[in-house]
Amino acid sequence: MSRAPGQPRRVEQRIVQLDYGQFGLCGNPSPDSDYLGELERAIAGPGIAGDDYGLVVVSPHQNNFEMPFRLEEWDTRPPDDEADWEEVFEGELLVVDEVLTYFSPTDANETFPVPNGRYAVRISGRGFVNRGWPGSTTPGDSWRVQLWPAAGEVPARRVKRWRHPGEAP
Repeated sequence: MSRAPGQPRRVEQRIVQLDYGQFGLCGNPSPDSDYLGELERAIAGPGIAGDDYGLVVVSPHQNNFEMPFRLEEWDTRPPDDEADWEEVFEGELLVVDEVLTYFSPTDANETFPVPNGRYAVRISGRGFVNRGWPGSTTPGDSWRVQLWPAAGEVPARRVKRWRHPGEAP
């Protein structure tokens, strides 16, 4: 089956759980990974941090126990749709053993089949209502992860930051 130009080669959507205002993406599990160190760097810095083991992303919401999560695999960098999202991050991921794992503290991992390789990644979120406690455990935010082959180093960085309507710029 062929796909239209500008479309991902594969899409997978799931409902995942987010807790403690953070989630990780791991494509290269190792006992040497420093998740807490990466989390501290993400919190103190741009909201994202990573190494060859994976990425840590800080969410505006403290939790969402029914969070829509979409993973897209692309052959090349996807079109920019930053205007459609409230939070946007970029970075890179190394995938080995053909598995990418989504995880958040206290919750079960979700694994996605992804071919081995080094990927550029864009992580986008929207539907935020508050920083911290969102008022319920199902506030309605969603996240999307787009992967494509990395053509060089892609530093972990924030591209766009959601601002609460009452928050100063």
